[in-house]
Amino acid sequence: MDMIKNIKRYCGAALLIGAGAAVTLNSCSENIDESSLYTFTGEMMTDHFENNPETFSSYLTILGKVHQSKRSASTMKELLDARGNYTCFAPTNEAIYLYLDSLVKIGEASSTDVNEIPDSVAEDIVFNSIIENGDEEAFATTSFYDAVPLSLTNMNGRYVTPYYGTDENANTIIYMNLYSKITDGDIEVENGFIHTIDRVLSPSNASIAEMIMVTENTKLFGECLALTGWDAKLTKYKDEEWAEKYDDIRGTTTSGKHGKFNGEYPNERKLGFTVFVETDSVFEANGITDITSLKEYVRTYNNFEDDTSRGIATSWDDDYDNDYNWLNQFVAYHILPEILTYSNMVTFANEYGCDGGMMQSRTATQFYVNVWEYWETVGVQRRSVKITGCRVNGIIQRRLNRKSVYNQSNCREVPSAITIPGLLISPSNEGYDNDALNGIYFPIDGILLWTPEVPQKVLNERLRYDITALLPELLTNNLRQNRKCNWLFNKDYFDNVYEIVEGTDFWYLPNTGWSNSTTGWLDYQNDEFNINGQFDFTMKLPPVPYTGTYELRYGVWANNNRGMAQIYMGKNPKNLPAIGIPIDLRSASGTNPASTGWVAETTIAPSGSDSTALYENQKTMRNLGFMKGSKYIQVSGGTGRDSQDNLRKIIYTGQFEAGETYWIRYKSVLPSVMTEFFYDYLELVPKSVYAGENNEDIW
Repeated sequence: MDMIKNIKRYCGAALLIGAGAAVTLNSCSENIDESSLYTFTGEMMTDHFENNPETFSSYLTILGKVHQSKRSASTMKELLDARGNYTCFAPTNEAIYLYLDSLVKIGEASSTDVNEIPDSVAEDIVFNSIIENGDEEAFATTSFYDAVPLSLTNMNGRYVTPYYGTDENANTIIYMNLYSKITDGDIEVENGFIHTIDRVLSPSNASIAEMIMVTENTKLFGECLALTGWDAKLTKYKDEEWAEKYDDIRGTTTSGKHGKFNGEYPNERKLGFTVFVETDSVFEANGITDITSLKEYVRTYNNFEDDTSRGIATSWDDDYDNDYNWLNQFVAYHILPEILTYSNMVTFANEYGCDGGMMQSRTATQFYVNVWEYWETVGVQRRSVKITGCRVNGIIQRRLNRKSVYNQSNCREVPSAITIPGLLISPSNEGYDNDALNGIYFPIDGILLWTPEVPQKVLNERLRYDITALLPELLTNNLRQNRKCNWLFNKDYFDNVYEIVEGTDFWYLPNTGWSNSTTGWLDYQNDEFNINGQFDFTMKLPPVPYTGTYELRYGVWANNNRGMAQIYMGKNPKNLPAIGIPIDLRSASGTNPASTGWVAETTIAPSGSDSTALYENQKTMRNLGFMKGSKYIQVSGGTGRDSQDNLRKIIYTGQFEAGETYWIRYKSVLPSVMTEFFYDYLELVPKSVYAGENNEDIW
C-alpha cells in the first residue's frame, strides 16, 4: 500500500489532471520502456497464449476449464479464439501461482496446481480478467484515465480501474485496481487487446460499508455508518430470488411479444450503492473530531426541520437508527441507491456543442458545455443531490450541489456567475481501494449537508430527469448507455416501477446504431424507453426539493409509430386519478401546429431578433399545454427546438410536497398492440422558473 501511495505521489498533478482527462504513457516521464509495448500480431487471444506458454500456460489451462455461462457448453478459451472485441488483463504463470498460494494459506484452495483448483476459483480468475467490449473498441492504455474505472465492467460485473505511477527509473507504470502492474501492455490481437499483469485481478469482496469502516482515513464516517445501522443496510449485492424466478429468460435474446425490437433480457439483477465520504482530515479541517462535534456542526448548518410541516420533527437524541434522527439523516444524504462510477455520474451524449451528433464517450475529455444530473439519495426524506461535470481552471471535475448562472445565449458553455462552488468529488482515495463488492465510495472536500441553500438555490431550477436516472438498477447493472443491444425488462426488475401490466413490452433503447456515426436521435442523452403493446405501467416520480407549485412536463418525440396514452398521477399507486385528456404521440395528429401552436422560429422571426413575436408564440403553445423541445438536444440535423415533433407536454400544474412520494401511470387508449410509448425524460419545474421574473431559458 505504501508503495502505491509513493508511486502516486511521484506522479503528482501531472497524472491526475482532474481525473477526467486522458493520461498517456508519457504523462510523468519521457523515459518509456518500449520493450513492454506491443503492436498488432494477427493472432487471436487464444493464439497468443498458446504461442507464449512460458508466460501464459497456467492462464490458458484455466480458460479451458471455465464455461462462458451455466447454459453454455463453450469454454472461455473458445470464446477468446473467436471474433469479437475483448480487453484481457492476462495474469502470468507466476501471478497465478502467487494467487493460488495465497488461497492455500487461508484455506480457500488445497493446491497451487491449476488442474486441481475449484471451479469457483477458476471462474473468479477468468471473469475478473476479461471485459467484453461488444461493438465498442477494446481498451488500449491510451484510453485509460488515472483513477477512473473503465466504462464497462468485467465479466464478473466489477469495474477495473487504472492507476498511474513511476518506477525507480522514472518510467511510467500502470497498476490495475492498485496492485496488478501491467508488465506488457497493448498487445493487439484480432479480437482486442491483451495487457499482461503480474498479479491476478482480485477485487475486494468487502461490502461498501465494510470497506469504508476499515479504511484508515475514513474512520469517523465509518463510525457514523455503524451507529445509524446503515452499515447493515448497505450489504445488498445480488437479487438471487429474481435470478431464480427468471432463470428461464435472463440473458436470453428475444424479439419481444410484439416484434417491434430485438434485444436481450438482463442476465442478473445486482444491487449497489454510491457513497460520498468526508475523510477524517476533511472533518478535522471543519473542527469535527467525534460524533459530539459532528452533531454541533450539523445542528448549526442543517435544514433537517423541513419535514415539520408534515408533522415530522428531527430527533437530536441518541436514537441514531431512527430515520428522522439527525445523524441518520446526515448519513442517508451521502448515499445513492445505485453504483455510479466517476465517469457516469454525468452523461455526455448529444448535448449542445457536440460535433454534429457524433458519439461522445462517457469518459469524454471535452466539456462542450457543463452537464449535470440529479440523483435521489436514500432515506425516507426523499432528497436529491445535483452532480455537475464542469471545467475549473482548465481541470475537468465533478462537483456536488454546484450552482452556476448561465446566459440565455450560450447554454451551459460559460457560466456568467458561480454562486455556490459545490463540493469537489475525488475519483480515488489516496491509494486506498474504493471499489467494493456492492458499491463505490468517493471522497469529497467538504461537509455534505442539506443546508437551506440546497433546496432553495441549488435545486430551485428546472429539474430535467432522464428516465434512466430514475431507475437505479440500470446504473448498477451497467445497462445505461450500454449499446451492446436493446434491453427488455420484466415487471420485477425495477424497484421504482410499481407495475407493468401483462401485454406491455418494456424496452430500453440505447441507440445501438449510434457508435462512430452521425446517426442521431432527438432524445435527451440519445437514449429512450420505448414501450410497446397495449401498454400500462406505473412508476415513481422523483422528489421535489421544497413544497410548492410545480409544472410536470413530459418530453415528446412524435412519429406515426407512436400511440396515445392516458396519464394518471397521485400518491396512491393503486388508485391514481386521471390527469387531463389522453396525449396523442402520433405526428399526424397530436403534434401538428393546430394542436400545439408550433411555428418554426425562422418563420416567426427570420432575423432572430423579434423577441416579442417569439414570446407570443411561446404563450400560444403554453395555452395549448405544449412547449417547444429543448435547444440543448442537438444532432447533425438541428436541435430539439427546430422540430415540430420534438416537444414538451405540460402534464400537470399544481402543488407538490417535499418528502412525499408521487406515482405516475401511462395507459394506452388505442386497441392496437403495435403502438409505441416514447419515454425519454421528465421535467419538474418550480413556479419561480416558469413564471418568475425572467423568462425560462430555451435550453
